[in-house]
Amino acid sequence: MTQKKGFLENKENALQSLKKALDENKADEKILPILKIINDSKEYFTSSSCAGRIVLLEIPVIGDKRQANFLGIWHRTIKQPELLLAAKESSKGMIWLLAQSPIIHIAAKTNAAADRLVKIANASGFKNSNLKSVGKKPVVEVCSTERLDAPIGRNSILFCNDEHLKLLIKISNEIMEKSTIKLNRFEQNLKKSLSIDKTTKHIR
Repeated sequence: MTQKKGFLENKENALQSLKKALDENKADEKILPILKIINDSKEYFTSSSCAGRIVLLEIPVIGDKRQANFLGIWHRTIKQPELLLAAKESSKGMIWLLAQSPIIHIAAKTNAAADRLVKIANASGFKNSNLKSVGKKPVVEVCSTERLDAPIGRNSILFCNDEHLKLLIKISNEIMEKSTIKLNRFEQNLKKSLSIDKTTKHIR
């Protein structure tokens, strides 16, 4: 199998997976325009993505991700009452509040195309973007520096005071707001660099 044929087959499989996620409402709405721009290009396709999220997570044992319990997942800013409501679902283990900036994995047809995409991402504010692999299957990881990982409770009891919790929520929301700004900038830069018409409709 030639490298070009392999790329096209992998792209077709990735697009089918994306379509399935869309049909099942499992894709982040605000990142869809970016995914369409990238997937409409002959040089790239997306393999996985997240528009950024705030997570309330319960971990019975540190490092045991398999047993982790997602108490709440929000792809937007949040308010304190909804976090407290989600925390009531906890039972046993450490409770963590996480704020994660966007991350997109993109396969490129060539190393040169991959390097070009890293530069676009960096210019858009995604300073941690880099080449995850090179050679026959170049992959770019688009990501940023902002994130928050804070333990806020244990065994269903929150041990941070009200003011501290408000501060953590404020920081988490700021990460989400900055993420939206960067995603919008990335979308505009992709349109210019990949010569995609600005009136392109969303994937549906």
